[in-house]
Amino acid sequence: MIVTWKERGLVLLAAAPLLGLVPMATGAHADAGVALRTASPKEDVLPGGTYAWTFKMLAKGPAKSGKAVFRMTMPRSLELVTGTRHCRSKGRKVVCRLGTVRKGQKVKGAIKAKVSRRADAGQKISARGTVTWGKARVTRRFPAVRVAKAAGLLTTEAAPATARAAAPGPVRDGGPRGG
Repeated sequence: MIVTWKERGLVLLAAAPLLGLVPMATGAHADAGVALRTASPKEDVLPGGTYAWTFKMLAKGPAKSGKAVFRMTMPRSLELVTGTRHCRSKGRKVVCRLGTVRKGQKVKGAIKAKVSRRADAGQKISARGTVTWGKARVTRRFPAVRVAKAAGLLTTEAAPATARAAAPGPVRDGGPRGG
């Protein structure tokens, strides 16, 4: 007998009250009162370089307003340089107090961190951030970024658009006779 997924879903929903289960969609968060988006540097990072890891939170729960806090544990390959909105660190833990946030309000922030000079070429750097707003809480992973493999060959300054040629004139060898 062939049973479609739709029929199986209906059977599971019909059996759930008998089993005492509450059906939930896969990937759904039980607490949808706050949303968090994260971003990492777009390119590979260089050891010793300073880069920004940014985040945006949106308060969207039933509460009218509440205190918002962003927390992050820095990977061993990163060291906090600065952060927005009253960020403090103790060891590898970073806490940013975002203040009182109203429902529907968006708050942006950034963590600037220095990549360790001992970071291995090709190493993947990834971190998680957690934001709380009132009683709502959500955790998201920052996109992974890699340490550049050829760090010695990369430059951080742009080359000049044009080069100047030397002025034309007689060529002197500057030997013992002086010219």
